[in-house]
Order: sequence, then C-alpha cells, then structure tokens
Amino acid sequence: MKIDSVQQPQNNLITREAVLEDDQGLRELISVPMTTRGVQISFQREPSYFKASDILYRHKLHVVIEDTEQRKKVACYSNGHRPCYINKQIQNLRYASDLRVDPSYRGKSLVKVLGAHVKISMYEPNFSQMIIFDDNHAARAAMQTAKTGMPDYYDEGLIETLTLTHLGTKRKIKAFLNRTAQDHQDIRHVQSCIAQLEHIPAMNDFIAEMSKHYNFIPAYHFEELAQGHHYFSGIKLSDFILYFKNNKLVGMFGLWDQHTIKQTKILHYSPLIGAFRPIYNFCTSVTKSMPLPKRGDSLKYHVLHTLLCHPESLALHHRMLADAHKISKKLGIGVVSFTLSHKDPRYQLNQFYKGECLTGMHGFISFAGDPRSNFDATLIPYLEVGRI
Repeated sequence: MKIDSVQQPQNNLITREAVLEDDQGLRELISVPMTTRGVQISFQREPSYFKASDILYRHKLHVVIEDTEQRKKVACYSNGHRPCYINKQIQNLRYASDLRVDPSYRGKSLVKVLGAHVKISMYEPNFSQMIIFDDNHAARAAMQTAKTGMPDYYDEGLIETLTLTHLGTKRKIKAFLNRTAQDHQDIRHVQSCIAQLEHIPAMNDFIAEMSKHYNFIPAYHFEELAQGHHYFSGIKLSDFILYFKNNKLVGMFGLWDQHTIKQTKILHYSPLIGAFRPIYNFCTSVTKSMPLPKRGDSLKYHVLHTLLCHPESLALHHRMLADAHKISKKLGIGVVSFTLSHKDPRYQLNQFYKGECLTGMHGFISFAGDPRSNFDATLIPYLEVGRI
C-alpha cells in the first residue's frame, strides 16, 4: 500500500514517499557535514542514493519532506524491510535509518512530522530495528527521549563497530585463547578456500544453521550473489572465504568494498590535525592506527559480510579476522570493519585488537508496544556492518 502525500500546517511543506527524481536532494541531505574530534566528515551515497539503498532493503520505503516553495528536500528517513531469521524463522524485518533534517529547518518539529508518517506506514511488521551510535546526538535526542508523536524506543543492548587496523599482540591472544577457547587446538584441522559456485548450497545451509545461535541474520540466497543481484552490490562470490572442518562448513566471511556506492569523505581538518597529519600517517606503521587521507579524499576500508561461525568458536573467529586483514592488506587497504553485539562471546577478542571503535545502541521502535518480548532471549543479536 502506498501512502499518499501529506500536507503540513505550513502549506509549503509536503511529506511523501521519495521517487527517483528525489535522488540528488536525498544525497544532499545525507551528506550534511558533521564534525567529530577536529575532523569534518560527510557520509555520502554517490553516485545514487537509491542504488546505495539496494543493499539495505528488499522492499524500500524512503520518505522526504519537501519545501515546495524552495523546491528543496528538507528532511528524510528510510524504513524499508528485508527478510531475516527471527527466532530461527524467516520473517520480514524493518530497519529504520538515514534520519536527517536540514540544519536550517531544525527546531521546526519536522522530526515529529516524520514520526506521524512512520505511524501510518509501519505495518507488517509494525516495529523497526534501529542502531544509534553514541556520537549521533541528534538521532539520540529524537528517538531515545519520549516525545509526542514519535514511536517508543526499546533498547536491546550495546554494539561495537570496530574498524580493525591491527590484530594486537599474538602472545596475549594466544594466552587468552588457551584459557577460554574450546576450539583453540582444533583450529589446525580447519581448511579454508575461496567460495565457488558448488559451495552455494552449503553457504545457504550455513546461514540457516547459524540462525540457531544468532537473531536477525539476513536470510541470504547466495544464488543471487552469483547472479550479480543488486542486493549484493560491490561484492562477488570470489570475495568470500569459507572454512571447512571434516568437510563441514564452520565459518565464512566476505570482503566487501562498498566505495562505489557509499563513501566517508574527509571535508576538513582542524589546523592542528592538518599540520600534524603527515607525521601521524608516518607513525601509523608503529602505532597501527588508521591513516588519515588527504582533505577531499575518502576513508578506505573493507567491511566484512556474514562474519559468522559458532559463537564459542573464538579461535576460528580470530583466524578469520587475521585472514581478512591479510587479504585486505594485499589489496592495498589493510583495514576491515565489523560489528558485534556486546552479548556475542566473540566480542571478548576486541580487547586485544587495534583500530577505531564506534559504540552504539541496538534497539527497536514501535507504536504498537514492546516487541522484545517476542524475541528468543537465548539468541545473540547479529549485526551486518555493511547493511547498517
């Protein structure tokens, strides 16, 4: 069902579903600069906002508020859905994202207007998954505080996105795995290979098998990956590494380069950071930090697709990260990003790794009551960093 456009009390403002002709206006809204720790960055969706959203949803819902007098898009949000494993069964799961308000229109209750649209358009399912990172103060203020007309927010727990630059001290990790990892010795019997067409049935089955341990895994059909479906834009079958033990698939990940559809561009450095950037970059070989690109360039990194193994297989998880980092380095980047729930046992290893950490809250929004009671509490929340 398509929701008709809604005229606001201000006669020049209309809320409606976005169409392809809105693409440039949406890209401008999304790319509004933000400053953090002396660095001004812009999250961009070039060359097309709609093409970038191909990887988020199987059923899209993009909404804009348009100022018809100024012929300008002044606010937006997305709330489409995709099939995921929920309680071990495939169901549609909404994901709310890209809430933006033009800086010159803030304070004019536009978020509340968007909330009214959410109320009439959020059904089947009537709740949405949402991730709010700690430094996104505007989104936290909009969604995590009770406001008239806005859906209620239900917190599920903390998550961490780690942009990994180095795997830390081998001695410390080995000692930790010797104490805690049941699979530490068995890892020697695990063989890895690049995914081939004949592996697709095993990959599909493995996703279903992992849904016995993790909740909210996207329900992938890897035949579509081999066919070049736009849901897998920027990644191909040969970018996946598979791990077998006794001919059984026990782990996998894909190395995903999203820079053809999504970018994090550096717009400006503070005078101090700008002056010391060359020295900082020179020292990264020792500090194992993420290099800072030139002003106007984008950050370069790979995101990890379906970084999955048994949640107690810490040694295998570490080996997969080591392989991903090594492959990324051979491709000239050497930086990989992934997201784990703090409830995931594999998260324990993050304490040894080096990189840029971004902590956030994973939760749900709904006008129809708390959805969390419907979820199996024994399952670990799974977050696909490339689809956040």
